[in-house]
Amino acid sequence: MHSEDDDEPRGLWAAISAKSGVIIGSIGLIAWLALIWFMFGDVL
Repeated sequence: MHSEDDDEPRGLWAAISAKSGVIIGSIGLIAWLALIWFMFGDVL
């Protein structure tokens, strides 16, 4: 946790964080839809 190290480019970290956010969001959405499907699948 070296917050004062400016050796690493911030653009690369921003791209990685944005892409990981998209991946986590997609997995969360799929898991949420699967949960609703398993709960209300027989009704739908």
